[in-house]
Amino acid sequence: MGYVGGANVAGILGISPFRTPLDEYLLISGEREEVITPERAEFFEDRRDLEPWAAKKFTRKTGLQIVRTNERYQDAELPWARAEIDFEAEDGGNGETKTVHPNAVRDWGDPDAGEEPPLYVTAQAVWGMGVHPATHCYVQALIGFDDYRLYRIERDDTLIAEIRQRVADFWQWHIETRRHPEPVRVEDLLRLYPSDSGRAIEADADIRDSLEALCAERQALKLHEARKEVHEYAIKAFMRDATTLLVDGRPALTWKARADGVRVFRIR
Repeated sequence: MGYVGGANVAGILGISPFRTPLDEYLLISGEREEVITPERAEFFEDRRDLEPWAAKKFTRKTGLQIVRTNERYQDAELPWARAEIDFEAEDGGNGETKTVHPNAVRDWGDPDAGEEPPLYVTAQAVWGMGVHPATHCYVQALIGFDDYRLYRIERDDTLIAEIRQRVADFWQWHIETRRHPEPVRVEDLLRLYPSDSGRAIEADADIRDSLEALCAERQALKLHEARKEVHEYAIKAFMRDATTLLVDGRPALTWKARADGVRVFRIR
């Protein structure tokens, strides 16, 4: 049997965009191993290479030194609870380092305006403060080399207690009993039922309603796609070799060539 770490918490709570409660159950129980693709392995290696640079950025931003990195802690009360703290500052704060793809930057608020990191990251930081007690946790986001964002999350004992209780319930009701959570996405169903049985099953009233709605939605999508193509062609025919379409003097969309010569149509 495995353990619950900070990376599992958001999935268990149902707030992760990457993993569901079923994913976490399968990983923690050992029923499925996490597949590390070469691309993901390279991502982790690049992140390790960036850690010294990130530490210098943190010190320049805060004036604080980092005293420990990548320490793993076991919870004092829950033997199955763990947390790996990416770094610890000399003021006693925990720290998490996140490498953010530029396409995901919209999910990260402006820390100078009092905005927060994504909820799933906050959940990991809060879990870490429960396992390895700290009054606050720094979250530094590395978005390329040009965008460095630093957040400070204060300790909230009520929130820590609530998260710990929900995770403890998950451990008790699912991990200890080997009873998987209900699927919540199609990907969950494919993990539980990777192949069909060949049997037939009669639809009930609710499923008949869903089937009719699905057929109607698919027809609507086809109609919308056809309409989209008509409008898109009209715009392209109007632009011809122009790169940018202006509306009231402001760029509304572009139709320009990439390095490989393919013209890409994008609404701004």
